[in-house]
Amino acid sequence: MHELEASTADWPLRIALALLAMLSVAPLLAWVYRLGEFSTWYWYVTVPALVALAVAGVVVARSERRVRLHHTMVAGAIGGLIGTIGYDVFRLPFMALGLRLLAPVDSYGVLLLDAVGSSGRTGTAGWFFHTTNGVCFGVAFALIAARRHWAWALGWAMVLETATIATPFVTLYGLSTRPWLIVIAYLAHIPYGLAIGFAVRNPEATVRALADFAPRFGTTIILVATTAALVLWQRPWTTSAVLARGEAVAPGASAVVHGQGRMSPSWLRVPVGGCVSIRNDMATPLVFAGTNIAVGVIGQACFERAEVQRVKVANRDWSGGFIIVDPEQEP
Repeated sequence: MHELEASTADWPLRIALALLAMLSVAPLLAWVYRLGEFSTWYWYVTVPALVALAVAGVVVARSERRVRLHHTMVAGAIGGLIGTIGYDVFRLPFMALGLRLLAPVDSYGVLLLDAVGSSGRTGTAGWFFHTTNGVCFGVAFALIAARRHWAWALGWAMVLETATIATPFVTLYGLSTRPWLIVIAYLAHIPYGLAIGFAVRNPEATVRALADFAPRFGTTIILVATTAALVLWQRPWTTSAVLARGEAVAPGASAVVHGQGRMSPSWLRVPVGGCVSIRNDMATPLVFAGTNIAVGVIGQACFERAEVQRVKVANRDWSGGFIIVDPEQEP
């Protein structure tokens, strides 16, 4: 009886914590709905929410009355992290076929850091944002529906993807004309939902397994290790020679197209009506967003509609890059 009453008394706290966790995605939603800059929402809404959630997690962990709640949050975080890894790994074979399914993650970093082009720094920021969302969605689900059948979490994963395609994200990122990408996204959410479902259906078992793996501060160690892995992968402290050449082509958003049509930086960001400067370092002339650019020449392409545009410069899946035409960026 005491356990049931304690669980019932926790509901206002559970709902509040779940709402804090869901604020991880606020910058993206605000940006696609044109409610303000991605970076502003991230630093003034998401970061305070994440800090509050982390502090609440520490307080709950130290409370003998809220052991079940602590186990629930830990299981949700672990399930969300494993699910996010599964979500991304599922898409790798499709990337091998030429579909750039992970490309939006890089755009988040450009927007988060208010940058004009992509780099190791924006890559790190984008992947941190992406991973944080996956973890926080897992925590939010666990706080509301832990200890239920795993199928509930699978439904939650489908709700998340449906919520995405119900927003302007689909048209802004050009997915409305490529429905197969949406199908792949739904399929990729299956391993995500399953990971959360099996982690939170018995949070105590998940916590015990975690304790066997890392007896002290297991969740913290895993999350820190994941962050460190992302940093080592993206290497934000370095700038390659070709990236430096691209950034130095002209003031503002600029890049070089080199080799077999690769663009560096691979992402550029301009306001509506803004232009990018592109130097052709290929061995042949190229066409960039309707602009003919001779070998060794710097050309300019301008963009009038708010969108995330894929620009290919050759008949190769990985040629060219992406342009974020940001309605929130000041000219």
